[in-house]
Parts: sequence; C-alpha cells; structure tokens
Amino acid sequence: MGSILITAALVSLDAIFVGMSLKLQRGFQTGYLFVIAAIILALCIPSFFVAGLIAEHISFRTSWVVGAAFVLLGVRSLFDKDEDTMTMAIGPIVLLGLVMSIDGIVATVALTIDQGSIFLTPVLMPAGHLLFLFVGSYAARHIRLSHKYHNIISAACLFLVAMLNFAEIL
Repeated sequence: MGSILITAALVSLDAIFVGMSLKLQRGFQTGYLFVIAAIILALCIPSFFVAGLIAEHISFRTSWVVGAAFVLLGVRSLFDKDEDTMTMAIGPIVLLGLVMSIDGIVATVALTIDQGSIFLTPVLMPAGHLLFLFVGSYAARHIRLSHKYHNIISAACLFLVAMLNFAEIL
C-alpha cells in the first residue's frame, strides 16, 4: 500500500504546475479542477480492471516493465506542451484532463500488474492529482515557474519512480 501512495504522489506531482498554470488564466474556475480529476478517475477505473484481467497471464518480472513505462512517461513529460497559453473553456479543460490521465492510467495498470488488485489504486491517482491541482492553484499567488522547469521536475519524478521500480524498492 505504501508504494501505491508514493507512486500516486510522484505521478501527480506535475499537477502542482498545471494548477498554477490554470490559476493564472483568465476565467479560472475551481470546478475545472474537479472536471480534470473526474476524467482521470473515469479512465483509471477501467484500466484497473483491464490490468487485473491481464496480470494473471504475465509471467516475467513486472518491475522492469513498470520501470520502463515510467521512463517513457518521463521522456514524454519533457516534451509536454505549454499550458500557459490555454484558453479557459470546458473543451480545453477536458483535453487537459485526458492528457493528464495518461500518467494515472499507466501508473494504475503498472501497479495493478505488479501489486495485485488493490481497489484504492485507481482512486488514489485522481485524488493525488486533485490535491496537487489545488496546491498549485494556491501556490500560483506566490510562486511563478517557467513551464520548462515544470517539465524537468515532472520528468525527474517519473524517472525516480522508474528507478525505484528497476531497483525493486517500490
């Protein structure tokens, strides 16, 4: 259970910067943060059940597959688009929720295959994202970071999760 909490926190860390970015936009509404979390939840739950079905058919060391998945997420994170120019409307918010859900889906699938079916797994991913979205939107009043640093910090966290999986610590 501890590894699920750590992974949920590290995977969701980029949501701090997304929350900051959203708060700085004109037309920001707190409800948008809940829309993003709802999309992540709606996509993590089915991925949890699919992973549970395929987990019993996997016969190799899953920690290496999980680590590789997080390396790929980290590389993708380095090249994410800039949210600083986002239009505040429900369409772009839904799209942002879909993009942000990729990390949660991969983490849910990886953890379910590696740890077994622990139902809190798909719930903790959107909960972590929502918590960090709120932290980011609150921090936007005091801290402003370039999107370049957001990508580097996000990728570093995902690489950390990958290394912990390669070392079989998580």
